[in-house]
Amino acid sequence: MDFEKSLVMVVLYISSNDGVFSQEEESELIRLVIQNIPNISRQSLDSWIDEFFEEDLQLECYCEQITDKENQLLALSLAVKTASADGLDLKENLALHKVMNFWKISWKEITSA
Repeated sequence: MDFEKSLVMVVLYISSNDGVFSQEEESELIRLVIQNIPNISRQSLDSWIDEFFEEDLQLECYCEQITDKENQLLALSLAVKTASADGLDLKENLALHKVMNFWKISWKEITSA
């Protein structure tokens, strides 16, 4: 699994942790990925979104694939923006903190990235 796919999966994990991946979140995810990672095709992104909801890999499987701090910060930044598209739910916030703890990243690092 390449890091771009894992990055998108982490964003999906956080933003759908409230039990809903809304149209607003999907639109925001697509916009942000195209803007920040232009080498990902829309077809790949759509495929990964579908795959995310069909598989049951654990969060750690995605997080372990993103070892570079810069990419970890990018994933968290995209996740915050995507999840906030329809209001950041408490469960999404808890999922965000779970990923932050896994990577040992502070809120200050995310907001200054």
